[in-house]
Amino acid sequence: MSISTRLGIAWAPDFKSSEPTDTLVLTGKTYFVDQRLFPERTAAPSPVSWAFAGIRSSQPVPDKPGYTKCSWTHLVSSVDFGKDEKPVDEGVLGPHPAWPNGPTFALETGTMVNPDTGVMTDYQEFWQDIDAKEGDEVVFWEYGSDETGPENRGFVGIVGQRALGVGRVNGVFWTWRAEKGGDGDWRLERSVLERDGRRRGWGLLNMAFDTIILGTTVVKDEVVSGHGFDETQETERAWAPREAWRVPKKHD
Repeated sequence: MSISTRLGIAWAPDFKSSEPTDTLVLTGKTYFVDQRLFPERTAAPSPVSWAFAGIRSSQPVPDKPGYTKCSWTHLVSSVDFGKDEKPVDEGVLGPHPAWPNGPTFALETGTMVNPDTGVMTDYQEFWQDIDAKEGDEVVFWEYGSDETGPENRGFVGIVGQRALGVGRVNGVFWTWRAEKGGDGDWRLERSVLERDGRRRGWGLLNMAFDTIILGTTVVKDEVVSGHGFDETQETERAWAPREAWRVPKKHD
């Protein structure tokens, strides 16, 4: 489980490091949501550089303490990769060369689709983790399935005080980012991402944790006023909680 922010990325062949985005990744035991936004001051046709969600797996690297081999299967993405409906990133997480003894910093090396080219490419990514607090709630929700395909599928990830939503409805991509304030209310951080006036999955943020049962729940998607959205359309969506647990106490 982690809340991760990216410090930089470098692509082959030159591996020149830069950080063109504001990247946040929420990871649970199995599911993850990854959102990479351009800074608000950036002149870009869309605020979204890349956003995707899916399933993560990991295992220790033999004979290399502190290294973990991971794979990330994309079940929905802002980038259309054509016939490959489930592209998979593969990489190894290990100590960051600048902070080799810093447990919250990591270097990730591997191969994934470059969103600018659509081609599988070697990469390096530099990460910093933000620890969730003991007792914080970790919940990942999904609508759609392999049967509906990536054009009608979405995820909401909640880890502590941070939340991300990513998905598609009839091929139209949507995403948002939220943070819980000191008053306990969730606030949308990037409202420009509400492309059609519907805040999909927003109601999941205020569901009482103790009422969540792994299965299917019907939740109304919030309509943001002033966008002229037809409220008679898509007023309910079947969201299934895929994992729900609290951050355990750390052992000394």
